[in-house]
Amino acid sequence: MPQRISQKVVNTFIKGLITEAGELTFPEDASIDELNCLLDRDGSRRRRLAVEVEENNVLSTFSVTSPDFEFTTGRWLNVGGQAGLEFMVVQNNSTLYFYNLSSEPYSGNQKSFSVDLTAFEHAGSTGAGTAKVQIASLSGDLVVVSSAINPFYIQYKPTTDTVVTAQITPRVRDFEWQGATNQYTKEIVSPGINRQYDTANSGWTGEKGGAALTAYISANGGYPPLTHPWYAGKDASGNFSVAEWEKVYSGSSLTGNGHFILDFFNKQREGLATEAESTRFQAVEAFSGRIFYAGLTSTKNSGKILFSKQLDNISEADRCHQQNDPTSDYSSDLLDTDGGVIVIPEAHNIQKLHALGANLMVFAENGVWQINGVDGVFRATEYSISRITDVGINNASTFVTVSDIPMWWSKHGIHTISFDKVSGRGQEQNLTISTIQTFFDKIDGNAKQRCIASYDETNKRVHWFYPSNGSGDYNKKNQVLTLDISLQSFYPWTVADSASNTDYIIGAEYLAGFGSDYVDHDVFTANGNDVVTSGGDDVVVNKLSQLAQSDTSVALMVYDAASGKLTIGFFQNSGFLDWGDANYSSYAEAGYDFMGDLILKKNAPYLQVYLRPTETGFAGSDELGYNPVRESSLLVSSYWDFRNNTSSSPQQAYRLKYTPVVNESALSTWDYPESVVTTRLKMRGRGRSMRLRFESEQGKDFVLLGFGILSAANTRF
Repeated sequence: MPQRISQKVVNTFIKGLITEAGELTFPEDASIDELNCLLDRDGSRRRRLAVEVEENNVLSTFSVTSPDFEFTTGRWLNVGGQAGLEFMVVQNNSTLYFYNLSSEPYSGNQKSFSVDLTAFEHAGSTGAGTAKVQIASLSGDLVVVSSAINPFYIQYKPTTDTVVTAQITPRVRDFEWQGATNQYTKEIVSPGINRQYDTANSGWTGEKGGAALTAYISANGGYPPLTHPWYAGKDASGNFSVAEWEKVYSGSSLTGNGHFILDFFNKQREGLATEAESTRFQAVEAFSGRIFYAGLTSTKNSGKILFSKQLDNISEADRCHQQNDPTSDYSSDLLDTDGGVIVIPEAHNIQKLHALGANLMVFAENGVWQINGVDGVFRATEYSISRITDVGINNASTFVTVSDIPMWWSKHGIHTISFDKVSGRGQEQNLTISTIQTFFDKIDGNAKQRCIASYDETNKRVHWFYPSNGSGDYNKKNQVLTLDISLQSFYPWTVADSASNTDYIIGAEYLAGFGSDYVDHDVFTANGNDVVTSGGDDVVVNKLSQLAQSDTSVALMVYDAASGKLTIGFFQNSGFLDWGDANYSSYAEAGYDFMGDLILKKNAPYLQVYLRPTETGFAGSDELGYNPVRESSLLVSSYWDFRNNTSSSPQQAYRLKYTPVVNESALSTWDYPESVVTTRLKMRGRGRSMRLRFESEQGKDFVLLGFGILSAANTRF
């Protein structure tokens, strides 16, 4: 019986993992399952490189031995106001350490100084090592917060290569009434302590205000109504007159207050019990020349965001209040540059603040808010608050920005925000609901809570690192979920363990590929002669210089199991054995292919596979023989009619037509006449649908460019 022959070409097998499609609706170029592959923008897919520590790596001076300690990293930009000077900040338990990212090996650039977080623990703290810090850079200084410590700032002193720290004690104007304000429209003869304080806080204190209060009590025998300020009763000479003051009719109005400036965490009002805030800020951000603080978890203050005045110096980071006294009769206006407090009553457990253009984004457990200036410039005198979504953030460490677009993990998926070009208003989008929601849902809650994000700005890929389900070591982040921004494709990786006493990844940080450091420069005369001292010593100057690094990459914070210390590694080993000895499989299963017909059974006489050679030369000797360097291999098998087991044994798809000749004088060359290796395979089996599995071989590479299928279908049932 004659068969109908058809062809199918697949040359963009790079849509990544899709779990939200059925067998009959599976999209083209996506994978039903895959692991440890890297998708490229040219349409090819390849094996990811193996994890290894960097060349000439150095161990940290500190140990990281506890399995559940808090460990996090961040970037301190323009350190000490020096352009290009960047430190990686490492929180290991209750201590901050610093690495200069100017040159390789990065692990060898640990600075000699550190910061002890326990020095900033607040009363009732569970311990500085129990909470992750968040940091913000502004004008070369660094502000540090966490729920277990009081906020503080760090300044770098380049001349001595040291840092100094100082605690930040946020101070605010007291705009809270302590008494029953519905009684404040009346005079009172025997005021309680609350009424006395509120009267003073309304300006009836000090040289002028105190004199006015004394005069009023003398004339009327009691405290005045708090309906209008004392200076409303000034006479022609500028002195307080009870008669003039009583001429003013204020009805049931309430006068302004806020004369006193208080420690936000420890509000001590004269005669009243101290009001203590037991929680501390979880989030901090630099925005509009100010420092913003948020993330308190107390019932009263959970929705409050404090912001400093526009800073002239980091020592002003505590000034979260207006400069002018609002009860003053001369200058009481709120200034554009003042500090203050923003209240979002609906928000609870604010975990992240992020400056995004003219907006400050507020990420809480129960939603995301947008704060911006009325005309795109934030001012204390005018700003707007709008809620973008009720989808909140589950873990602040999953937050990342991609070309000014935020992404974060909620309890239910991975989300982003798009912005209207006209109004600037954001709108939430769920990235997983139509792609990998099933995969995401299978990550357990503990793993999601310990997930961290790193964005590779050069290759436009977001990497989320998290522990395996059920892992007792929450800092062992051997699972990686990658989102390629250019391709809009998700794909997972798993880092294999060594047979015993394995190293593992505990963090990740993007390295920009350039930096700066202080370098000694020879001094020469205008004629080009070297300048020396009278004793013959060379004269040099120590200047900040730009330094190029080898590559841009995501650096991996590696726990060295043998020593219990920290070092740095990368996905860079072309031997394809994690940690040098742990094999891992790289594979991808294409979707269900019905070859244009849901009813008729077919077979696939031939599969044509296209691969790019990866070999870079030979290694060996005449005595021992020569082996290819970075040899390729790709095994292909098929599944017919939704089978769970393969319908045929794996076949080798990487078959060289020509035998490369070893050039003993140039072993680093691979003399192969073609840039693409094509292999035709006979695929056994038959059915209504077929899917293909491409899989690696231990220690070998592959670059799959695409494949073509020749199918044959019966012309009748």
